[in-house]
Amino acid sequence: MVHPRVFARRLLWAAALSLFSHASWACGPYSVGLYEFGALLYRAGSEDMRGIDKDLIDALARRSGCVLQTRVESRSRIWQQLGNGTLDITVSGIPTPEREHFAVFLPYLSTRNHALIGRSLAASAGSPAQFLADPSLRVAAVRSFKYGPRIDGWLVQLRTQGRVDEVADFPTAFKVLMAGRVAMVFAHPMVIEPWRKQALSEHVLLDWAPEDTITAGLVLSRSRVTAADQLLLRRHLESMLTDGEFDQILRQHLGPDMARQVRYEAGRSSRQP
Repeated sequence: MVHPRVFARRLLWAAALSLFSHASWACGPYSVGLYEFGALLYRAGSEDMRGIDKDLIDALARRSGCVLQTRVESRSRIWQQLGNGTLDITVSGIPTPEREHFAVFLPYLSTRNHALIGRSLAASAGSPAQFLADPSLRVAAVRSFKYGPRIDGWLVQLRTQGRVDEVADFPTAFKVLMAGRVAMVFAHPMVIEPWRKQALSEHVLLDWAPEDTITAGLVLSRSRVTAADQLLLRRHLESMLTDGEFDQILRQHLGPDMARQVRYEAGRSSRQP
């Protein structure tokens, strides 16, 4: 017969081993940088944050068991932190050769930017060439954003003329546009969804770069997210794309028509160089 004290010690040892094993298998905790960008993340009321990217992270945490701790940052700070190894994960990121040195990209969205410009200007400045030819017209661009090869090249020309207002995030760019301080911003149609009535009452969306379709995805730090957890998150993200849960998230925030337009399908979108 085992002495009660010996039995108790054995139970404690077994419990400690169990806790150690679970801690070894745990995924995370990982820091996730979110950024305000229309339907991807927006404020509903004073503090409540809603959006596609928030729901995606919540679903991934639930499905994978990973501890994913979110915080809202500017897009430029997010890329800076990922680059210097002080952030683990971000969302709806566009791959570039430089970024792929320090991060892995798991795609889930396919879209492209459109020019959001005042209706009164659409006739005289409704093309990139017309806009470029009028030195009085300015554009707001978000720091660290990659808009697509053609649009990025066009913005380079405007920057050399000092006609680009660099801002921290899209809500600021949108406010600058609505205040009349710039004539245009670039935006994905889904991004202006929370402000559709306000944005399109006096502005129009023009498709200036139909060939600039880009793929955005979950961004995982190569140095901070373990290889095993990268595979785990990839598996659960791909399951969300195939079993319909991510489609439900898109429809909730965008409606069925736009949800179909931005849904990622392998091979459908061109990669941003």
